[in-house]
Amino acid sequence: MRLSGFDDALRQFSGSNLDMLYGGYSAGICILGPTLMGLDIVDPPSKKPYGDHQTIWEGLGILDYVIVPHFESDHPESEAAGRVVAYLEQHKIPFKTLRDGEVIIIDNG
Repeated sequence: MRLSGFDDALRQFSGSNLDMLYGGYSAGICILGPTLMGLDIVDPPSKKPYGDHQTIWEGLGILDYVIVPHFESDHPESEAAGRVVAYLEQHKIPFKTLRDGEVIIIDNG
């Protein structure tokens, strides 16, 4: 997202008075929180599909909590999601869990 500039565009749009619909699956939703710390338990930062760029630990900060996807789901990353929850609890980082198929709807209207 940072390489394309989509992170800045998303922040600007989310701060406007316009309605916004954002859909993300797995890591695509995690980026909305304030941090990506702990999520490396599921997605190791050593995997760098876009080249050897510095790991970005800051989320976009659109939400004030971390989203942990695949929690208690029939998904290969479900067990690791439980370890992410333990990390976030230990470090007192606010979070919400999502099972596969669940969504978060925020209606500010």
